[in-house]
Amino acid sequence: MKKIDLTELKRGAGYLFVGQVSQAAIGFGSNLVLVRYLFPEDFGHFALIMAGVALIFAIMSFRIDAMIIRAPHAELSQHARNRYFSAAIYETIIASVLLVIMLKINGQGGGWEYGLVLALAVRHWAQQNKGFYERTLPYRKLAIVETSVATSGSILAVCLVWFGFGAEVLFLREFYLSVCGVLGMWWIGGITICRLKILSLDDMRTLFHDAKGLWIDGVLENSFGRIVILLVGEIGGERLAGFFFQAQKLALIPQQLIAPVIGRVAGNWFARVDDGNWRQTGRNRLLVSLAAVLTVPALICIVSADVIVPMLLGDRWSQSANLLVGMSGFMMFIPLFEMLRNYCWATKRVRWLLVGRVAQYTGGAAPIAFYFLGWIPVDMALALALSSAYMLAFVALLSILLKTENPPRKA
Repeated sequence: MKKIDLTELKRGAGYLFVGQVSQAAIGFGSNLVLVRYLFPEDFGHFALIMAGVALIFAIMSFRIDAMIIRAPHAELSQHARNRYFSAAIYETIIASVLLVIMLKINGQGGGWEYGLVLALAVRHWAQQNKGFYERTLPYRKLAIVETSVATSGSILAVCLVWFGFGAEVLFLREFYLSVCGVLGMWWIGGITICRLKILSLDDMRTLFHDAKGLWIDGVLENSFGRIVILLVGEIGGERLAGFFFQAQKLALIPQQLIAPVIGRVAGNWFARVDDGNWRQTGRNRLLVSLAAVLTVPALICIVSADVIVPMLLGDRWSQSANLLVGMSGFMMFIPLFEMLRNYCWATKRVRWLLVGRVAQYTGGAAPIAFYFLGWIPVDMALALALSSAYMLAFVALLSILLKTENPPRKA
């Protein structure tokens, strides 16, 4: 296995972190402007369409990017590259066709909705294809492109609402992010073009064998949040979905800031390190550090959400404050669980990750059951569902890993 340059990896993590902070800051500022011009129903409609579209892409995705990144160098032959390249194209086309049919059947198909399908299809394919480039750890270039595209997209949305555009701004921003994201990746040489081939039975068997754990986990992970949003819309309507959407955006800020470190960089490092004891030690140190950092914003939300949310978003968004309190556990535990998730992917312990997913859905079901029993209102039930789901998933998965692994040697 190719030796990792830890200095280069740390430098790359720094570029991604700085880029992510810039994206989060400008995106946050952009959202503060948008909520002054748009209504909860506008955000709710967009969130529900986005959740439905993203759910289908999650179900149809083999997670080609993850397979490419974790593949040993010797196994990534040209034939394998052609197979991954072709599979990414086929799954994107099939998912897009299914979405168009579903939108038509449900009576939700309009120009903006079909445009969103196209935008997310382009983004989905680019994300899968990026695995070829990202396995070489080019994080400086990736940070420049991703930050430039995301920040310019946020600025574009603000400019459009100032010029009188309405809810369509949310859809236009997604289209811009997808197109410019692909162009940016092409500019730095991050798009890999291989030969499109008809997948043979052997190719399909190989893909299913490599993807079965990743696919199941990807479906369970990406379906959970989308299902919660769809439940909010089904029970409470687009207005409640809008309040929920904004509360979730605030709760995800810590995750957005540290996602490159816990996901792409740490996951790449986990997959490349040969010494299992050193890998466990690094994982445990990262978990302790993350837990200490994440406790602060979670406590701030619990104590001050009723002051912070109206101050930031305006009085008409006050209902999001209680939801944010309910999501404080979600804010803290989703990054911790994501760290363990990437560790399991890299070390091929997907079976334990699936146990964590069972715990996640079990934890999420309890508050929803309380709503149906009439104990708590629906909005708080679904907010608490996010928190209890990821807390139980993290605790269950960490307990299994600590029980089944040998204690790491002290570094």
